[in-house]
Amino acid sequence: MSEGDWQREWDPTIAAIGTDYGGDRVVIAVDEVERGAIRRYCEVLEFDCPLHHDDGSARSVGYRGIVAPVSGISQTWTREAHWRPGMPTRYPVLDPDAEVLREEVRFDGPPEPPTSLTFVTDLTIEYLRPVYVGDRLSRRGHRLVSVLPKETSIGRGAFLTYESEVRNQQGELVARSRNGGYHYTPFAGSERGAAPPATPGPAAGGASFPEAPAWARAPSIDWSQQRHFEDVSEGDRVPAVGFPLTIARLVMEAAVNLDFSRVHHNAAAARRTGAPDMYANNVFVQGWWERVVREFIGLRGVIKRVGPLRMRIFNTVGETVTTSGVVRRCWREGDEGLVELEMQSEISRGISVGPGPVIVSLPLRGASGGSGPAA
Repeated sequence: MSEGDWQREWDPTIAAIGTDYGGDRVVIAVDEVERGAIRRYCEVLEFDCPLHHDDGSARSVGYRGIVAPVSGISQTWTREAHWRPGMPTRYPVLDPDAEVLREEVRFDGPPEPPTSLTFVTDLTIEYLRPVYVGDRLSRRGHRLVSVLPKETSIGRGAFLTYESEVRNQQGELVARSRNGGYHYTPFAGSERGAAPPATPGPAAGGASFPEAPAWARAPSIDWSQQRHFEDVSEGDRVPAVGFPLTIARLVMEAAVNLDFSRVHHNAAAARRTGAPDMYANNVFVQGWWERVVREFIGLRGVIKRVGPLRMRIFNTVGETVTTSGVVRRCWREGDEGLVELEMQSEISRGISVGPGPVIVSLPLRGASGGSGPAA
């Protein structure tokens, strides 16, 4: 098939841009947001922000109580069930590499040429309201906003982006998001991209590991200290944090954000899709960015918008993902001090995610109450 032929197969999909395939359907999360789920979510990130575990600290800066990390809104706090009482088995085949089937409301979609695989590629999300312990979120809308046919190193397909919104049990708008995915058929007979080198362990004889870098030591953030808008200038660095990816950590992360897709914990399955090895999912990526940004903006800072961010290469097991940023601009809107951070994640093979913007607000020095949470 020629270059133009395969791309033209996506013309009916492109013609459907603007159509909302969600209709009137509302997908309600199977569980309320629970304190234990927040603890486990933060545990795998080694994220010790008191907003997520200390009720008094959260109330002291204007929240009603413990809040959930915003990086979980796009998926973890809106998950459907894998199985419910009365359902048939979710494990119908004796294939050790089979995906876990789950109960899921499937939205209709536009006409597409046949493809066999999909993975998340990019995300833009605007946060409008905090999510508290006890909230039960729902997702609405599935509007197609862009289609880009493209051949990549792993296959031939198209990048599709859909827009949706998240509300709480009161019907209040919590977030708006745009989620992109690559729908593709992997190249046959070839694993594009070599597996990363194994992470070296101790030498024979019990030699110790090299001295750990600063980010690998015990957390040392003093959450009683608050960065204000007046303290920030364009060009300031957002300190880096490294996230080593071991098999155990990827398995733990899959368990806490409920994404059991086998490519995130099964090397053979990941390689069959064209990836070099098992790799971190997009919620883990969002969590890295949230932790690094939160440690920079403090308890009174507010994360308002993340993205657009692009997943460039797979964050594979055996890598250490270093996430950092820089202040790109600062401006005032009324009584609010806004800052745009340019964030990125990097592995041994280069930048894996980003660079992409994160918009935050910081309290003004001398202003009572600071920025505070959204209403």
